[in-house]
Amino acid sequence: MASNLNVTELDFEQIKQNLKNFMKSQSQFQDYDFDGSGLSVLLDILAYNTHYNAMLAHFALNESFLDSAQIRGNVVSRAGLLGYIPRSVLSPRAKVTVVIDVSAATNTNLPTSLVLERGTRFKTIVDGVTYTFSTLNSNTAILDTEGTAKTFTFSNIEIAQGIIRSLSYRVDNDIENQKFQISDKDADTSSLRVRVQENQGSTSFDSYQQFTTLQEVGSDSQVYHLQENSSGFYQIFFGDGIIGKKPVNDNIVTLDYLITEGVAANGATSFELISGFPTLTNYQTTVTTVNNASGGTEAETTESIRFNAPITFQAQDRAVTAQDYSAIIQRNFANIESISTWGGEDQIIPEFGKAYISIKPLIGDALTEAEKTSVKNILISKNIVSITPEIIDPEFTNIEVDALFKYNPSLTSRSQPALESLVKDTILDYNFNQLNKFDGVFRHSELLGLIDNSDPAITSSTLRPHMFKTITPSTVKAKNNFTLTFVGQFFLQAGTDFNLSSSAFKIGGVDHFFGDIPILNSTDTRTVVVYKVVNSVNTIVVPDAGLINATTGIITLNNFNPDDTTDIRVTITPKSLDLAPKRNQIIDIESSRIFVTGSVDNIAFSGPSGAIDYQTNSRLR
Repeated sequence: MASNLNVTELDFEQIKQNLKNFMKSQSQFQDYDFDGSGLSVLLDILAYNTHYNAMLAHFALNESFLDSAQIRGNVVSRAGLLGYIPRSVLSPRAKVTVVIDVSAATNTNLPTSLVLERGTRFKTIVDGVTYTFSTLNSNTAILDTEGTAKTFTFSNIEIAQGIIRSLSYRVDNDIENQKFQISDKDADTSSLRVRVQENQGSTSFDSYQQFTTLQEVGSDSQVYHLQENSSGFYQIFFGDGIIGKKPVNDNIVTLDYLITEGVAANGATSFELISGFPTLTNYQTTVTTVNNASGGTEAETTESIRFNAPITFQAQDRAVTAQDYSAIIQRNFANIESISTWGGEDQIIPEFGKAYISIKPLIGDALTEAEKTSVKNILISKNIVSITPEIIDPEFTNIEVDALFKYNPSLTSRSQPALESLVKDTILDYNFNQLNKFDGVFRHSELLGLIDNSDPAITSSTLRPHMFKTITPSTVKAKNNFTLTFVGQFFLQAGTDFNLSSSAFKIGGVDHFFGDIPILNSTDTRTVVVYKVVNSVNTIVVPDAGLINATTGIITLNNFNPDDTTDIRVTITPKSLDLAPKRNQIIDIESSRIFVTGSVDNIAFSGPSGAIDYQTNSRLR
């Protein structure tokens, strides 16, 4: 009786062996030498064909699901089923004020108003490269004749990096589901303007807005739908006459949009108007930067689409939960490296009726005021009326690290300095990959494991993390009053002078430092003091300069008046070796404050005789 063929194996060799076993079970081939025959070649072909078909079936099935698809077009398609539109490349944007001085103009009759048309160009230079910026809207200024000068002033004009391109298409309803393609992959779709004219000769047009919610759309609604196609280009299409107005034959569809270089021009600080005014002669132009260029990003990645599409779908375009706020902002605002959202009830002091948002931008440590306004505008029509969104800046807790390790020199060709450099690089990589974001938890054992595995010669390691914050008295109105909120509780040693330490700061030109002294009958609070060193003795000069609260992780500094010239670094030891940020907190290991020390592991290198001189590393300084 013929045996059944095993169809569960997908490996080529196993498929071929299963075919052999099947044929050997047949009476016609019981004594046949398959390996030395031409039939082996035929089995190879069968096995290859089976293997390829199986792999194709696996790939096809994987491409059917959002979480396993690898081809961008398939990820975009699956995201589209959830109503998610991948974010295009976004241009850096800046705000400027333009003053046109026509006091010396030779015009017979000066115009009473002047227009900066959409597409008016400016230039800037970043890192030696010239970039073009353009206005996205028309702006009008009225001639100001007060005083001796005659000027046109365009205040707070938004300009975006790139140039405006325009495309026109003719509507042909004989083409089923006609779509109109944006033919540039570096198009900023947030700048897209869609207009429809009756015909080629028409001078009037209707402006269409991007479709947002079904509730606001009827049969005459002038809306368009935006999507990314399988080739990576964006395209638009219109309604069917039921959900959205349907253009008729021979209507002319015009798309104009910004072609941008994305992140390249972020940080631009000064601009020059390069477009002219043909109606004016002998005029002077002054461009003043209100907000530096920021917000430029690359197009959304496949992984970002895969992550954001489901949570955006869950939000259903309304901001109710903290996750809703996060999803909506990430979909509509691109200058985000990390975002944290929470309800007012989760504040240290609960504030009901508020939703808090903190964003770490791609460039810099905090959003500009203009960007904060933009985020609030995104939420205006989506959040609950009774909830007020508040945007607060990230709060950084810096970490300095003492890293000490033992190593066996017989197991490596690296010198001790080279090993120390390797360990420092490992710590920096950990900071880059795991920290510097709102959910970036400093996991002590994880970092120790990375250090131990960085070279086979490293036998053990010790980490001593310390938290610090830097204050700049000259930037604070009340320079003698600071509240420093750290990540986690503090480790306070009873009977120990100065759990708190600081860099030197000047008072009256003399170096002073922060320290602390115990408070009677208290184990979780200590008084901050200011001291100076006199004849190698620490001499307290301000006995009540603040308070350390180990439970809340807050240090208040007051009752001292430092000189304005020096930043002050305030350092304290955390109670836990693991550090977890909350709300708007971010942990960052300061690269200049990583201190690495290696020493030979005498026991590993010399055996039992090495135990005599073996020194362990303390967890405390």
